[in-house]
Amino acid sequence: MSTEPLIQVRGLSIRLGEFAVHDVDLEVRKGEYFVLLGPTGAGKTVLLECIAGLHRPNRGDIFVGGERVNDVPPEQRGLGYLPQDYALFPHLTVEQNIGFGLRLRRRPAAEIAARTAELAKLLGITHLLRRSPTRLSGGECQRVALARALAIGPKVLLLDEPLSALDEQTREALCAELRRIHGELATTTIHVSHNFEETLAVADRIGIIHQGRIRQVGTPDEVFRRPASEFVARFVRCDNIWEGQAFRSARGSTVTVGGVRFETSEAAEGHVLMTVRPEDVELSTPDGRVNEVVGRITRVVNKGAVVRVDVGAGVPVVALVGRRAFLQSGLQVGAQVAASFDPDQAHVLVNHGETSAL
Repeated sequence: MSTEPLIQVRGLSIRLGEFAVHDVDLEVRKGEYFVLLGPTGAGKTVLLECIAGLHRPNRGDIFVGGERVNDVPPEQRGLGYLPQDYALFPHLTVEQNIGFGLRLRRRPAAEIAARTAELAKLLGITHLLRRSPTRLSGGECQRVALARALAIGPKVLLLDEPLSALDEQTREALCAELRRIHGELATTTIHVSHNFEETLAVADRIGIIHQGRIRQVGTPDEVFRRPASEFVARFVRCDNIWEGQAFRSARGSTVTVGGVRFETSEAAEGHVLMTVRPEDVELSTPDGRVNEVVGRITRVVNKGAVVRVDVGAGVPVVALVGRRAFLQSGLQVGAQVAASFDPDQAHVLVNHGETSAL
């Protein structure tokens, strides 16, 4: 993946009824799979549609490959767009849907047939080419719409909540498919989502958007483990978010939370928020390890492959434990347990004034 930006958004603002985007600056690199992640109504689709050319921003500029495209019609931007509802033409066959963009560009029939066959094979839908879209499942429709968007050989592929209408099993399969196709074609992709598992399965980098503003951009690990604000921490489900007072220490800093002292490898001073992901919290018998607090289990929630365990230990602590390990431990509500985490797993936010609720 190149470090060269292919998509650049500079100071973009637009209002469409109740949806608005404010002063967005964003770069998406050539060959990158970039996910715009945010809650419903955050402005994800509006921003994507501005890049696609479906809306003209009130202020700001959009560049594709270094060219300012504010005044360029959508069909001339070299972008492939897959809307949330797929928008397949019911009166055309799957084959005709895939080749639609190429026919608009008056490409030779042989080229259209070859490109359609190539993409149908890539996406595993060759057996569907003669069918009507009305006879397809949700997953099949998604593959056909993706093939149609890819057919024109776009500079950038824009995907608006492409998997939101699918069941969990189909969504997981298509996440793997999207990642495989991206690996083979290296098409720069911007994917709008509100689903964390989907995002982690496909993204090279993530942009968190909330109330029309980009709140943080980074790799999935950076965003999920080093959130830039309280909103991002809550949105990516850090769960353990504690307010405290930080003091410099030899290893980084000591944070006092409600009388409990925690060590972190990050240097900080003053009033802070400290975050620890629940999967980084270990439950065990007390043995005096670093960042250990002892308390009683107040709640247990079965989440399928993992179990959420809430511990009251002077501060509320949340841990995610593998289901098998939890069952073998014999722990239950009311049991005494030690909860601990490594100092390297703790993140400290010094400037955390943004506390907008979800």
